[in-house]
Amino acid sequence: MIKFLFQMTMPGDVTFNSDDSYFGGNLTAYVNNGTIPEARVDDMATRILAAWYLLKQDSPSYPPTNFDAFKPDSEETNEHIDVQGDHADVVRKIGAASTVLLKNNKNGGGGLPLTGKERRIFLAGSDAGPPSIGPNGIKDQGGLEDGILAMGWGSGTANFTYLISATIQQRARKHRTSVSWSFDDFNLTRAGNIAIKQSAAIVFIASDSGEQYINYDDNEGDRKNLTAWHNGDDLVLAVAAQNNNTIVVVNSVGPLIIEPWIGHPNVTAVLWAGLQGNEAGNAITDVLYGDWNPSGKLPYTIAKNQEDYATGLVLGGAQQDILAIPYAEGLQIDYRHFDANNIEPRFEFGFGLSYTDWEYSDLAISAVPSPDGTYADLETAWARGEPSPSGVGSSAAIWLHRPAFKATFNIQNTGGVYGAEISELYLEFPKSSGEPPRVLRGFEHTMAQPGESKAVEITLSRYDLSIWDVQAQGWRKPDGNIGVAVGRSSRDVRVNGAAPV
Repeated sequence: MIKFLFQMTMPGDVTFNSDDSYFGGNLTAYVNNGTIPEARVDDMATRILAAWYLLKQDSPSYPPTNFDAFKPDSEETNEHIDVQGDHADVVRKIGAASTVLLKNNKNGGGGLPLTGKERRIFLAGSDAGPPSIGPNGIKDQGGLEDGILAMGWGSGTANFTYLISATIQQRARKHRTSVSWSFDDFNLTRAGNIAIKQSAAIVFIASDSGEQYINYDDNEGDRKNLTAWHNGDDLVLAVAAQNNNTIVVVNSVGPLIIEPWIGHPNVTAVLWAGLQGNEAGNAITDVLYGDWNPSGKLPYTIAKNQEDYATGLVLGGAQQDILAIPYAEGLQIDYRHFDANNIEPRFEFGFGLSYTDWEYSDLAISAVPSPDGTYADLETAWARGEPSPSGVGSSAAIWLHRPAFKATFNIQNTGGVYGAEISELYLEFPKSSGEPPRVLRGFEHTMAQPGESKAVEITLSRYDLSIWDVQAQGWRKPDGNIGVAVGRSSRDVRVNGAAPV
């Protein structure tokens, strides 16, 4: 069993492809010296093998290998079946829906969405164009070479079947808009000069990262910008200095410090596009022209300073070194850290603008009756503040996780266009609980026409309202009131209430 677990370690190697796992040999040693019971290791291996037997992979006939003829109705596995279906449409919609609108000075002139009446548009930055060596020219997508960034790098990557960069040119042709571009991130003079007198200048910038097994020597050419974001700050500033309607599109694997340019008066709009896959260019264009009203929300906090993050940045060390990273933040992760320490972010967790406006009202929180009366004793004990029973599987108990309370409220689209809103529900535990000031416990996606109101419901379980009792090793209701805050982000609360516990 121990040998089997060694083979299942992924990635696990002390050095890549060395087969010297941190866990295999060490597990053997720990079992032999009595540190780990052999039964515990057997249980670990059994859980892995269960899936193998469930799929009948122990059968001598697995996998089927009859590929002599293509038979669509055949039960045999066939390597020539087209499994893509409508994936292109789905990827495009997900890419547009996940895009976050961070800034939009639509009332101050310029901004988004584009109207189609723009006479001249300028595209700046390599992220706006196609990769010069194709979408799969670098091993495991290893690094930010050029072209639109749609995937990070590392062992979890795959080859693109195709990759679409910004399709603004096609849309501009429809509207008879003149389009020019410069995909050079470092020729700032050229970018600034072309930006002059353009109706809109759209700057595409990107930031990439990945696993360390890919380094400068793995790929051909000058890789000095492997992890950089290709001079993004300077490129935005060079264009914004010459154009008062500069729109920034960011493809990034995570948060960035954008202080050098986010407050520039000529930067009228910012789209945070993330990594959108092979339909990235179409998805971005859909949002730019308002075919899709952005409803995405930030899954992390964008800080004003790098030092504002809880864990900071760990630098240094060679490839063979094991860096010590102190995880001393406890529960104060991301927005919880910012809230607990009264740090003002640039854009908070859950932030995201829309092309329309939203109003919240009529929050009510009520108890949900148990569906069948089972587990009544446990539920009553929880209401008294007693911890849940401990033991294997106790944290996954049905009574702890099924709906126990529901929050209902109304949202109204008070703007002029159809759109969607992601409402976010946060709990505010009493200070004595030791919890962060505010914790996300639910969200809901709602679509509405202009002027339309929708009723929204978000359910909460006893687990959602519990804290961990270290001494009793169980989940319990904290002493004191539990506040409920619902709104558009972790710091944009629109309606408040309290859980009836």
